[in-house]
Amino acid sequence: MPAVPAMAAMPGMINEAQLKQLEGSKGAEFDRLFLTYMIRHHRGAVSMVQDLISAPGAAQDETVFKFASDVNVDQVTEIARMEKMLAALSP
Repeated sequence: MPAVPAMAAMPGMINEAQLKQLEGSKGAEFDRLFLTYMIRHHRGAVSMVQDLISAPGAAQDETVFKFASDVNVDQVTEIARMEKMLAALSP
C-alpha cells in the first residue's frame, strides 16, 4: 500500500518551535506572542476563504458562499481587534 503524503500545514498554523516559545513565555511576552500567532492564524483562515471563493463554481453554492463570507467577516473583525490589543502592548 502506498504511503499517504503528509498534508501541507494550513496557512497560519504555528510550528513546534513557536509553540514551545509560547509555552515558555509569560506576562506581556506571552500576550505579544499569542496575539502575533493568532493574527497570523486568522489571516490563514482569510486566505483559505479567498482560495475557496476563487475556485470555479464555489461561490455559486449558497451554503458555501454564506459560510465562507461569515468566516471572512468574523476573522477580519478579530484580526482588527487583536491588532489593537497588540498595539496597546507595545512599549
